[in-house]
Amino acid sequence: MEYSSEVLKIVEGALKSDKVKVSNYTRLLVEKLKDNNETRLANNFLKILGNSSVTMSQMSTSDSMKIPIDQESRFPMADVLQPIQAADTKVVLDKTANEQIEKFLLYYKNANKLINSGLHIPNSILLYGPPGCGKNKLATYICAKIKLPLVTARLDGMISSYLGSTSKNIRAIFEYAQSVPCILFLDEFDAIAKVRDDNNELGELKRVVNSLLQNIDNLKTGSVIIAATNHEHLLDPAVWRRFVFKIPVDKPNHESRKELISLFLQDNSFSDKEVDLISVAMSGFSGADIEEICNKTNIDSILHEDAISLTFVFNNIFDFLNIGRNINGENLTSKIINWKRANYLRELNKKIFSYAQIALILGTSKSYVSDLLKSKEGNVNE
Repeated sequence: MEYSSEVLKIVEGALKSDKVKVSNYTRLLVEKLKDNNETRLANNFLKILGNSSVTMSQMSTSDSMKIPIDQESRFPMADVLQPIQAADTKVVLDKTANEQIEKFLLYYKNANKLINSGLHIPNSILLYGPPGCGKNKLATYICAKIKLPLVTARLDGMISSYLGSTSKNIRAIFEYAQSVPCILFLDEFDAIAKVRDDNNELGELKRVVNSLLQNIDNLKTGSVIIAATNHEHLLDPAVWRRFVFKIPVDKPNHESRKELISLFLQDNSFSDKEVDLISVAMSGFSGADIEEICNKTNIDSILHEDAISLTFVFNNIFDFLNIGRNINGENLTSKIINWKRANYLRELNKKIFSYAQIALILGTSKSYVSDLLKSKEGNVNE
């Protein structure tokens, strides 16, 4: 049966007298029927809904069930992003992460085939790694690919100062995900999934983890759960077992940095060799760092009404690294600034950062760079 997942959820909702679940999964079914040009059957479902107490306006994801609100702060517990808003999202991943994401998307695309074979659909992903490496963007990308709303839980709205309220909030947001087909995204996951043998934690906070585990177990099919953390070592071991896909999202390697540079820089005409130079200079940078530098370069190019150049890019790299900047009351001369930057590039990689290449980056002559690099810092004068 081609629409097994939706039909099962509709029946499940009907048996539990959950009109919200019935309406939302019927809406999802109608959309899939229309995508497959099964207009007549889609219209039949619409007629049934039109003759019932559930109207199409009630079936709207935004209206059919409101995002839960924390009773203490009155803040909503999540933000919702619709797939159409995520349509242009692009991600650059290393080979391992990309293979895992593609495998998950393949499983989801063939959900009905798996259900018809009596198998559960893997619907849980744990993303972990350093900050700024694209975990949030990856969740947005998956939202666009599987065309489900991305419901990002706001931990400031879920964690309550009242004992017992946090567990209730967790249950409320998971109940929302049970009734509304979506991707439930739990960012900064370690805040509610810490190791339970931490002696510094209160007993109530340990019960929060128990509540979290129970709710993850109950979210079997229909919705997807994605959790992200920068501190995977803090997670309770039982939490790891709840996720089918455990995907490290690390800082980009050389080739990934080159892809990101080409993606973020607008209207650049750099050669592959020049992109190599920029990538080497950005070794150890996160994807967010690279995006920030490229965006500043784009702005510089527009404001100066000049094409993007290596000088624009490297000036922003130097500023990002605080190399040759006047900080902490320093008053560096332009020659000392150039000396610091030239030495940094030579120490980074003497083979590719030749005197001629450094001169091009600094906007000076090769002989000037040669003289600079032969000097010691204390002897560098105007």
